[in-house]
Parts: sequence; structure tokens; C-alpha cells
Amino acid sequence: MRIRLMALWLFAATATAWAAPLPPPLEITRDHFDIEVAPDGSYVESREEVERVLDARGIDLLHERKLTFTRSFENLQIIAAYTLKADGRRIVVPPSGVLTGFGQSSMPGFQDDMVVSVFFPNLEIGDSVVLVTVRRQLTPWFAGHFDVRFAFTRAYPAHDVRYAVTAPAEMALTIDAQGFEGGAVDSGGGKKRWVWTYHNDAPQTLERDAVSETDFGPYLGLTTFADYADVARAYRERAGAAAAVTPDIQALADQLTQGMSDPRQKAKALYDWVSSHIAYVAIELGAGGFTPHDAKDVLANRYGDCKDHVVMLETLLKAEGIDSSAVLIDAGEASYKLPKAASPHVFDHVITYLPAFELYLDSTAQLAPFGVLPYDDAGKPVLIAETGEVKQTPVVSSAASSVRVTSEVTLGADGNAEGHSTLTAKGAYGVYLRGMMHDIVPGKESDFFRDIFGPGADGALDRGNPQSLSEPYVVGATYTLPNAVTFPGPGALSFTLGFRPFTFTELVAGNLPPTRNSDYICSSLSAAEDVTINFPAGVKLLSIPDAETITADGIRLETDYDRALPRMLHIGVTLKIDHPESSCTPEYYARVHGSLVKMTNALRRQVIYRGPLESEK
Repeated sequence: MRIRLMALWLFAATATAWAAPLPPPLEITRDHFDIEVAPDGSYVESREEVERVLDARGIDLLHERKLTFTRSFENLQIIAAYTLKADGRRIVVPPSGVLTGFGQSSMPGFQDDMVVSVFFPNLEIGDSVVLVTVRRQLTPWFAGHFDVRFAFTRAYPAHDVRYAVTAPAEMALTIDAQGFEGGAVDSGGGKKRWVWTYHNDAPQTLERDAVSETDFGPYLGLTTFADYADVARAYRERAGAAAAVTPDIQALADQLTQGMSDPRQKAKALYDWVSSHIAYVAIELGAGGFTPHDAKDVLANRYGDCKDHVVMLETLLKAEGIDSSAVLIDAGEASYKLPKAASPHVFDHVITYLPAFELYLDSTAQLAPFGVLPYDDAGKPVLIAETGEVKQTPVVSSAASSVRVTSEVTLGADGNAEGHSTLTAKGAYGVYLRGMMHDIVPGKESDFFRDIFGPGADGALDRGNPQSLSEPYVVGATYTLPNAVTFPGPGALSFTLGFRPFTFTELVAGNLPPTRNSDYICSSLSAAEDVTINFPAGVKLLSIPDAETITADGIRLETDYDRALPRMLHIGVTLKIDHPESSCTPEYYARVHGSLVKMTNALRRQVIYRGPLESEK
């Protein structure tokens, strides 16, 4: 069973809007779960949930409810679905208001994951939606194992919330509960029963960039897996012989590595091929089961999900005598720590580990060079399927992930500007930049420049080949900015005239909240910019900021302003961030907050000018 994110599915749609404190858009009036577990690990889950709309956002969130199930393992039955009006009337969801279709993909081989959409009619503020369902896990995800996880967001008021589990008395369960009340309440008749309750009378505004609540919020896990080595063993059994080397695969591996003797060079060639030739079907681990397709079928189809990518690469490596292992990981904003109750559903992604080189590879990233992990994969606890070891992927460092921008901007006497910039990126930031450039729709470059500079801006990009995995990745930009400055002055000029798809203030401090209450994601990198600004004749620079160097724990910012010639100004910014982990604590944030304020102030310094005056041209 994949993790049941109790009301977290609702919060995902409002995370951005909740950057500033807002009242909750809904409340959980009732949420009752009752699970009956069979000796083989299969179970029946009955659920009744009632959510009440508190404002217009709540209508948007509750009007449509999406449920998923994997039909070769589960079935899902809707017992009742209706809008409960504030005056007590029920408006039943008609058959036409329940639609069933494919889930994350309808591609052949990935049609097992289904989604059921329930549309609640005539929903208004003060009304409630009521949904009663029965989910039957017909076949356990792993033979002989029972495993469930519940997580509940603190963003909404919650009142009558109850989870009940009945299981055979002889079933050995590891139970991990935080933020819940209750526990074992009954035994007899060869069964044990547990009941937990939860309520939240003081909803909290969740913080921007905070790690997922599944890491620190109310959580309940029950599992028959003894430990994470047991999970790894079960995954290996599921994978079975999928990585069998066939004559076609052997021939392909030999062709791709022809003339190579260095195993690392061979591994890179095989990784590059899988990254660029096997299309990625974005199915989360667990959504379509845990069994990869056979490598021969992945090769024939030329597409697959994360499990299939790993199997394809593993098979090619095996053909050349190079050992590898599947690695279970959470590639989202969760699992910066692993819960006590070992579960395969802690993970939503699979990548590759090469023990001979201590390297982690994610071919599904497709734009990540050999040996480079995207930020989402970095600094995460992982489970090595082949050995059962729990390890951690490397944390990104400023030496390994960087972006440098060199820009020259020429200002005309009319205040318009023309510029050219070159961006050079490598490592995890290079993966991010490749993705950004790859996603710009041809013919929409002007929209991209307007998003960065504002109305009227235009330009052209030399994106190179984002799918080339050679380092570094280089992008060129040529652009025009109407009314970039106001002439004649006096006026103020910042160094933001140069093109760059990021802001230093955002890299330094995010949205700079006064305090933090939760761990948050804090990425490391090196970012540098050198901007040359050419002024028209007659402009006088009245005030140029002093150079500054400001440091905090793990962060160093340097700014420099140099008037090389009377009509030329160089502005340089260098930022290095090195955090020991990929997430930071509220205590750390409190220590560095004062320095972050100074850094953002330094980045907002302006050059004061006047002119050009006709008499001075």
C-alpha cells in the first residue's frame, strides 16, 4: 500500500498560496479508517471521510476528489459520495460524477495504475463532502507482508479522526506512531486490535521550503518488515531475473563500449546511452507495483519507469562485468530521515549504485551527467537493494555545483539597454539549468525574457544541446530591455540588468522569514556573476557601493563594484553555500538570520547616477 497522505493531497494545491499566513480553507470533520488484515498480509480498508468547506479555496480543493488504486493488486469501491449541505440536505453524486481512467500513464505496460475522480455537486461555503469507500488489497505488494503508512498535515483543523487496525494475533508488527493517541485496545479470538485518534485544534501555516510533513508531522506506520534489510530482500525478490543478459543486450553493451578498457569509462558510456535512449515514464515507485519489466522488453520498447531504467542499466553493466545495485530513495521533499517502521513505501524512486566507484546514478534525470545527482536525490538516506545497507547519497557542495554568469550591458541615451550574457553551469545546478532550457517551448523565448525582465523585454537564447551530458553546460543570451533606466537622472541602478535565471537574494535566504519552526531544504552551490555596464556619454556616477564580504555559518557572499573607465562599471558577486546536509534546522536558521539580512541588504545596493545632460555629452 502506498502511503496514505491524510489531507496532504489537499495541501499540495495550496502550498504556494500559504507562504503568508491565511486561515485554513477547510476542516476535517471526520476521518475514520478501519483495516482488517488477513494472515497473508492482504487486507480490507473501510474509510469514511467528511471535510467541510470554510472559504472559496476550500470549494476549489474539495469539488473534485481523486482516488488511485492499482488494479492488479487492489480494487476500490465507492459506497457513498454526496454533498452535505449546511442545512442537512444530501445531494448524491450521480454516476456521471464518478469517472475512472488511467493514472500516471496510459502507455502499454503502465496501465495498471488507475485514478477515480469524484465530482461533488452544488458545493458552497459551509457545506461538507462525504465519501465512504472500501479498498481491498487483494494481493500483498510483497508476499506475506502487511505494510501501511498514514501521515496527516497540521495545516487543517481536524476533529474526529480515528485509525483502527485488526490483525492476526501471531502477526509480528512493528508500530511507529507520533502525534497520535491510543494503541492496543483489545485481543482475543486469535486477533489483536489497535485504535489511534488524532485531532488538531490549532492548524499551522506550513513554511515555504519546509521538508515534507511525512518527515516530522503526525505519522503512523505499521509493518511486518523486520528492518530495512528485510525490505531490500523483498525488493530483490520482486525484481527477480529482470536483469538477465540476452544476446541482444550483450551485443549492445559490446558495441557501446568498443575499444574501451577502463570500467569507469564503460560505465559512463552505458549510462549515457540509457539516459538518452530510454524514455522515462514518470511512475512513482509503488504506484505501479515494485516489479520492473524485463530488460529485454525495456530495450525493445525504448521506454520505462525508474525501476525499468535501473534494470536496463544494471543489465548492460552486468554484460560488461560491472557490478551495480538498485537503490531505493525518496526523490521529493521527504525522507531526509527514515522512520523506525521499515517500509518500502518510504521510498518513491529507484536509482543506481556502482560500488566499485562509490557512485550514484539517476538515468531517469536524463539531463544529469555521469556521476551527477539532481538536487532532489542529494543528501538522502537510501537503501541499497543488493546488500540491504542504509547509506546516504552525497550532499551537494559548492565545488561540485556551480553557475557563473558573465554579462555585458550597453545603455543607450534613451534608457534602453542591449545585453549579452554567457552562463556556464556544472553539477546539480547544471542539471537544473539544462531542464529549464529544455522546457522552453520553441518560439516562446520572448515570453521567457519577459518573465525575467518584465514587459517589453525580448531576446534570443543559444541553448546548445541540453541533452548533451558533457560538462560544463553553456548557455548564451542576447536581449534588449526597453526603458531599463531613466535618463536623464538622477536615478538608481542595480546590477540586475544582466541576464540570469535566478536571484542571489533567493539563493541566499529564500523568502527570509523572521523565524522557522521546521526543518527546511537548503541547497549548496557556488554562484558568481560579473556584469560590465557601458554608459552613454554624459552620465556621471554619483555614488558606487563599497565592496563587501559577509559570512555566515556555511555561507560567504562577496560584492564588488569597480569603475574601470569613466563610462564603464564592473559589478561582481560571488556566493558560496556549503551546508553539511541537504536540510537545515530552525536552530541553524536562527543563528544565521542576522547575517542573511545583511547579505540581502548588500545585494540590494544601488549605483546612483545623473545625466546624460545635453551640456555634458
